[in-house]
Amino acid sequence: MPENGHCRYHEWDEDSFEIPDEYIFDDNSDLADVLKVFYSIGGLDFFNVAEPKYYADNWLTFVGDLYESIMEGRYTSKNKHYTIPLSDAQKYELSERGVPEVFITDIK
Repeated sequence: MPENGHCRYHEWDEDSFEIPDEYIFDDNSDLADVLKVFYSIGGLDFFNVAEPKYYADNWLTFVGDLYESIMEGRYTSKNKHYTIPLSDAQKYELSERGVPEVFITDIK
């Protein structure tokens, strides 16, 4: 456990935590919206998890499921634009680590 006694995204494991409606998607959801949520809830951290015990279980499950649904091609781009919120250096580093292009390529 980290020094402060909380794991990263610990609020996701609190009894009072509810997943916001805007984080729930269906097959008609736009890829741009899904990627925006993925990164807003810590998508970059997801790619850097080395010790899962330091992260909230519910966060790991949610972001992992979101990752999988994106990888399965569940969502398509429907003319919405989205700029991946990473620097060129971060994108390159993730690319070198084998992170799929969908997570590092802007939607135009």
